[in-house]
Amino acid sequence: MTWTQTVEANNILSKEIGTVVKDWGGKLPIALAYPNTYYVGMSSLALQILYRRFNEHRQVVCERVFWDKGGEKAGRPLLSLETQQPVDEFAVWAFTISYEMDYFNVVEMLRQAGVPPLAADRDERWPLLIAGGPGITMNPEPMAPFFDAIVIGEGEEIVDVLVGTLIDVGDEDRGDLLAALDRIDGVYVPQLVPPIDLRDAGQQRQIKRLWVRQLERFPTVSSLYTPDTEFGGLHLMEIARGCGRGCRFCLAGYVYRPPREQPLELLLDWAKGGLRHRDKIGLISAAVSDHTQIDELAIRLRAMGARLSVSSMRVDPISVPLVEALRASGTQTLTIAPEAGSQRLRDVINKTQTQQQILDAVDLAERLDFPQLKLYFMIGHPTETDDDIQGLVDLTVEARRRFRRRLVINATPYVPKAHTPFMWEGMTDIATFERRQKVIQRSLGKHHVAVRADSPQWA
Repeated sequence: MTWTQTVEANNILSKEIGTVVKDWGGKLPIALAYPNTYYVGMSSLALQILYRRFNEHRQVVCERVFWDKGGEKAGRPLLSLETQQPVDEFAVWAFTISYEMDYFNVVEMLRQAGVPPLAADRDERWPLLIAGGPGITMNPEPMAPFFDAIVIGEGEEIVDVLVGTLIDVGDEDRGDLLAALDRIDGVYVPQLVPPIDLRDAGQQRQIKRLWVRQLERFPTVSSLYTPDTEFGGLHLMEIARGCGRGCRFCLAGYVYRPPREQPLELLLDWAKGGLRHRDKIGLISAAVSDHTQIDELAIRLRAMGARLSVSSMRVDPISVPLVEALRASGTQTLTIAPEAGSQRLRDVINKTQTQQQILDAVDLAERLDFPQLKLYFMIGHPTETDDDIQGLVDLTVEARRRFRRRLVINATPYVPKAHTPFMWEGMTDIATFERRQKVIQRSLGKHHVAVRADSPQWA
């Protein structure tokens, strides 16, 4: 440990609300690991929910650890945040992984800590490595060689079973511990799964995807607050989980099935608690406006004095009270996601909103004087043609005609995801991506539309 690291950690902790610091004596030490920076990781509601769940156990001490960018090359030790303990002293590392691009950071964290990256090279002398989260649930195999166990699906309910197993069997031979974990529903232990013979795949043990039947049992809200993150000014609330719309490209719509929502009165109680720390509520869901009581929720949150924030809005139909509450909260940008420019292609991807519904949302943004309107598109959907790109241009030009202030579109390359209907579709080639992005930029630039086109190579 260096003095600089201690000073930096204490500076971070001094600005936090909700930090849990426990004495280590007689407790199971778990490092809750997020494979990205503190700034990124502290925007993850999943990290906060798991932090609360682990620390609810009196026999557990759970501390956070984040990717230390450049730390491996600089020779810095990888330390926990709360007490600056070297992470190789924890019995368990529990990773929550949101994005595929963070896979590389997992390996870097292990190397920085001096832990053998491959699970086959670790025995009971090393920490047990467990992973979960959407970034690994959707396709665990790329990271399977690095983890001792992988939780498939939602993690709230399995925490109690995991903790009990780790306490009961944790001191035994690593093989015995892996065997015990393998008996838990929803846990995949790669080292105990023999190579799959596709001619006999039906005989393989199936791993059950975990999902929470009674979501209201778990507070899906912020438990930690810090200004040093993207959502530092928000009290985050997951108001629903899953989505029943069935958009054929959407990972969240499939790995979080079935759709469930938190009850209105419970959300209001959680908001009341959160407003003691922040005056703005961030509503989180795959489809916020699909909550059956979203209009009343927005109205009553505003009556409590809360300002509101959401990531994006569906427009079929759009919740006018919610949009009005957003504007009254000082929201500068209304984001809607047509996803595809032509009705034909929206039908192919099962994005059910019509062009008229999209334009009605544009008109609403104009009427409420939003300073900025953002339209989110993906390019490269299966069956996409140049005519569909022209449809995107035409739709945006019509939106430009109706909306007089700043208009921004995102033209993001589509990447097929596992467990979606399009999982076996090939990705559009880079040359076609780049050509279509240039058409969009050239066509819309003269209409004073800002175009953000993510790199196909990066995708």
